Amino acid sequence: MRMKRTRVGSIAAVGFLGLAAAAGVPACGGEKGQLMVVFQTDMSLPKDIDTIRVEATLDGSVVYDQTFERLGGEGSIRLPATLGFLSPDDPTRALRVRVIASRGGKDGVRLLREVVTTVPEGRTATLHMPIQFLCDGSAEVERDAAGNALRDEQGNVRVKNSCPEGQSCVAGSCVPREIDSRALPEYVAEAVFGGGDGDNDGLCFDTLRCFAAAASAPVDLEAFAADDTDCRAAAPGGDVNVALLTQGGGICGESACFVPLDAESDAGFRVEAGNVLRLPVEVCRRAQLGKLAGIAIAPAGEGLCRQKGTDLPTCGPWSASGGGQYTGPDASAPIPVAVAQVHPVSLRVTAGGVTWISGTTFDEAGMARQDGEVKVAPRDGGEPLILGAAQASPRDLAIDEERQVVFWTNAEAGTLMAAPLGGGEPRALLEDLKQPEGLSLSDGALTWTELWGGGVFRATLSGAGADVELGAPEELAPPDAVVASPYRVASAGDTVCWTYQGTLGRTDGAVACSRAGVTLLVASEQLTPREIALDVDGQGNAAAVYWASFEGGSIFRAALGEDAIGEVSEVVSGQGLLNGLALDEAYVYWARRDEGEVVRMPKDGDAPEVLASQQQRPGDVAVDEAAVYWINEGSPDQGDGAPVKDGAIVKLPK
Repeated sequence: MRMKRTRVGSIAAVGFLGLAAAAGVPACGGEKGQLMVVFQTDMSLPKDIDTIRVEATLDGSVVYDQTFERLGGEGSIRLPATLGFLSPDDPTRALRVRVIASRGGKDGVRLLREVVTTVPEGRTATLHMPIQFLCDGSAEVERDAAGNALRDEQGNVRVKNSCPEGQSCVAGSCVPREIDSRALPEYVAEAVFGGGDGDNDGLCFDTLRCFAAAASAPVDLEAFAADDTDCRAAAPGGDVNVALLTQGGGICGESACFVPLDAESDAGFRVEAGNVLRLPVEVCRRAQLGKLAGIAIAPAGEGLCRQKGTDLPTCGPWSASGGGQYTGPDASAPIPVAVAQVHPVSLRVTAGGVTWISGTTFDEAGMARQDGEVKVAPRDGGEPLILGAAQASPRDLAIDEERQVVFWTNAEAGTLMAAPLGGGEPRALLEDLKQPEGLSLSDGALTWTELWGGGVFRATLSGAGADVELGAPEELAPPDAVVASPYRVASAGDTVCWTYQGTLGRTDGAVACSRAGVTLLVASEQLTPREIALDVDGQGNAAAVYWASFEGGSIFRAALGEDAIGEVSEVVSGQGLLNGLALDEAYVYWARRDEGEVVRMPKDGDAPEVLASQQQRPGDVAVDEAAVYWINEGSPDQGDGAPVKDGAIVKLPK
């Protein structure tokens, strides 16, 4: 068996075929027939998927094995792409094709699609092997007892299928992997490349344009609860396009992320009598788990917005069709990292991604549900991974990348929690705390505040991952005249500073710092000081402390000397309900909750600059070397017990 260097008119396709031919696989017989395998995706590259490995075996012998990296980047392959196999001398020999899709490099396995078939005789057939959002999570790396990745002789990670033996994922469901090639359609390039031949011609589906005025709709979870094979929604009359509304996967605009579905397809959607929209059961499963915000429905138009099918691939920088004619997000506008979130509370950004808390909701009686979550997503966005589910009022978090652990406080449960960053069961490190609130990590130790108890505590960490442990807590002695409600805390090295928010509407708040075991009062008579941040020098030492008065609308600063604390100065005033606070080498960043603005100001005192406006109750702020990130808490709950899922995690390049 060999790859045939057949001209199919697409740079991407020829790239695939040319690379295969270069592998030097010998011919197995005459050209009796051909199988054209078509690779396409409904996701965004490289945000969701950046690496694809394609492996083919004939009766167990490897005939093709190639990895394609940097998808969506300069010089990479384009999608759709095709891979052609000629029939062997014995046409009954089984061809197995596996597509492994990864994020964050080839070891970050996300998805596996596998087909076993034969190459038909006397004709060229089409085998679609799409890389589908609904199958994201259908594969993982095989590991030994110590958690180390197992590898094959070529050094590739071994991949485990989430489906039972003999099955593979299609549209989120496990189906038999064997396909009768006699039932496959004839290969026609125009039916793959949007009416073109793949040479950057033809059409593609312009997702953001086509769903710009779409109506969102829920799926019928009552019908699904009664019959878990029945996933449906109500459809309007006429031809429509349908997309999944995700939390970050797929093609994202400024406020929503879409995964377009193919019409009249078992792996997409069908419109049945009575305007019933029939969907894959995985859509309802994910909606039931709160992982989808619903679906978007828009009237089908013409050209780039005609009704989407397998013959009309999605547009993007990765496209082999469409000639680059598509709508992209506004480069000057904030970019969503994650959308459809429930009242995000706290945010941290590290090299490993963006981690945040999705807040607790309340029932009709006003009682808190245990439905808070701790989530992480890549810094460029994507479908989030839940690190901790069913949490009781999670409030603040800290990340230890060296130990590969995320920590958070659960206020209602009175616990300090930990979970491995790569995923794993969360567990309580400490219990019976008095409404733990703020949390910070430095110098191998955690510091937390207990809002109701009035204490601030610090304890040393040991171990890593699922085995991390916390030593005996030491209380940082509160200074005189401080009476209530320690709120947020920041630390660097052996320096820890925190705010006492005091009583709403009264100037009885305060700020304190502890260094080398000595606690000093930095400022008293403060009006609701909440957010706090440390300015850290090149050696990792805290050089100054900044804090924000939530109700007073001011940011203050005090220098931290080796032996003394400097005088308090007001950095800025008149900022309204001031939320979030972050620092980098040059700027101070904050959010104006009531005005819906994210603002920065040079540390040297120049005028404030509004970075983003029209945000939905912006809250916690974080920065890294390339961007500023913040949470949008979203709309307040409506009082009917149903959570409003319009919060977001947002970034803006500096």
